[in-house]
Amino acid sequence: MPAAYTYRVRQFAQAVGSWLEAEEADDGAVTGCLPPRAAALFRAMPRYDRRHALRVLHALQARGWADLDLLAAALLHDMGKSGGQPGPGQRAGRVRLWHRVAAVLMRAAWPGLLERIGGNSRPGSWRHPFYVQLHHAAIGALLAEQAGCSPRTADLIRRHEDPAAAGGDPLQAALQGADNES
Repeated sequence: MPAAYTYRVRQFAQAVGSWLEAEEADDGAVTGCLPPRAAALFRAMPRYDRRHALRVLHALQARGWADLDLLAAALLHDMGKSGGQPGPGQRAGRVRLWHRVAAVLMRAAWPGLLERIGGNSRPGSWRHPFYVQLHHAAIGALLAEQAGCSPRTADLIRRHEDPAAAGGDPLQAALQGADNES
């Protein structure tokens, strides 16, 4: 099984496991890294997304990273999947766990199908969560900016799934590495 799918299977297992574990309170990390409106967005994310974000944050901190833009991006990098409001007339629409599983299976079994289904959709359509899955990084970056995060944090979020983005940027490489391991 390719490493990308092993990573996705591990994330799925961690997501399912998050329902069985007690809620992790880490408000010190959240309030220390995020402006109040961004912290509210973090708390509105599903439990499995919050747990994943905290694992990414802790992995970065364990490696000695203390840059607040990077740590904020760690907490919010998947926020675009949570159904926030990225702007007037644009509704994100929450990506549920089954949508994520379906997206991974589509990419494995039929490359291009996810882009075909989610490439362009209207809010309320059955296709819309797949659109959000594809564009969650850009949606999350816009939400982060609107919530008072720095432009650098928003840029890290926007590029967190772009392999080419890490090229010469150590913060981007660190975020991608921690995300892939968490």
